[in-house]
Amino acid sequence: MAHTRNEESWAGRRRRPLVWSRVVIAASALLLVGAMSSCGVKDATPGGFAGQVPGDIIVGAGDTAESRILAEIYAGALRSTGTQVSTDPGLGDRTAYLGKLDAGDVTLVPEFTGGLLRHYDPASTETEQDDVFEALSKSLPQGLSVSDFASAEDRSVLAITLGTSDRLTLATLDELVPWCSRSTVDLAPSFEADALTDLSGCAFAQTRTVADDAAAIAELAAPESAEGVRVAGVTTASPDVAGADLVVLSDADHVFTAQNVVPLYRTGSLGESQVKAMNVVAGELTTADLADMIGQVRGGADSVGVARVWREAHL
Repeated sequence: MAHTRNEESWAGRRRRPLVWSRVVIAASALLLVGAMSSCGVKDATPGGFAGQVPGDIIVGAGDTAESRILAEIYAGALRSTGTQVSTDPGLGDRTAYLGKLDAGDVTLVPEFTGGLLRHYDPASTETEQDDVFEALSKSLPQGLSVSDFASAEDRSVLAITLGTSDRLTLATLDELVPWCSRSTVDLAPSFEADALTDLSGCAFAQTRTVADDAAAIAELAAPESAEGVRVAGVTTASPDVAGADLVVLSDADHVFTAQNVVPLYRTGSLGESQVKAMNVVAGELTTADLADMIGQVRGGADSVGVARVWREAHL
């Protein structure tokens, strides 16, 4: 397994979803009912939702294994509240499925905080997970909302072999910097390559893009010179990373953008119990869980069954 810092505990993060406000009306129950009727609001719950959510919920998913898995997890959690839920997988890339969400063809899609923030606000510079979430919340277009993010993430990292770490006493990005000018880094396509410019003082002798995470990790096995280091640029939810004996260099300065799992949905489409169900998923889902499920699906398992097994164990 990859050696990393412990995932940040989700306990104690008690964000409210950005979909309601509390209205305090100092009036009699009769006046309250009349005011609600005049505004077209029916059966308001204490959280500010209408008691009846019109229509079924459709959870959309993109083409990737992680998107399909997360869609099935969220769909199952929503069904546990008694809601009619269907899934619509294979909707394409981020631009395509967000277009479906914007058009109202789907109700909810699984996403990652950093990627979603850069989509809606390309000029954003936040990288730490709480800052990314706050900036994302502010950048969402009218009519879209997010609830709690999970500790599960697919963040970019630089990794080395355990032998290299022991030989050179390397465990952090800061400790890698003096070696950069003599080192080769192989980057998987999903790695946040642009962020390398923010790793102050680090200019790699050679930077190469390889086919996938497995190829980047395979390159680590090539012989190293006494003066150089081989480094892999990969992401944390990759099953190839989770299954390899690597040292993921710690990123105390948050060079790479947080990419925590988060549900994005149409504002007003979920009731309070349904939002709570989303938050339960956020409290249970870990990066190790996600990597394991991605590995199963890429190996031929059905995403519906893989997600069901996880839900039965955690929800």
